[in-house]
Amino acid sequence: QNFNKAVLVGHSMGGKVAKSLALMHPERVAGLVVLDIAPVRYTTEQDESWNAVATIIHAISQVDLSKPGKTRKDVDADLRKTVPDPALRA
Repeated sequence: QNFNKAVLVGHSMGGKVAKSLALMHPERVAGLVVLDIAPVRYTTEQDESWNAVATIIHAISQVDLSKPGKTRKDVDADLRKTVPDPALRA
């Protein structure tokens, strides 16, 4: 199947990532569920850690999911190019 949109669900930092992805690519988000996040604004200019999160969000948004049969291993290989840490790709 070809997935053009997804419902994102995130908790804590995952909620912030889901929210950021929804803001950066609203055309790819069908719905958003965010649980338990602190109301803190992050910018890449002020926080290097948030810059890493923005890089991961961008890498995820570039993964081509249009090909039928794409596995988690395939997605991991795509993300490895930009996100070398396996814990961040898990």
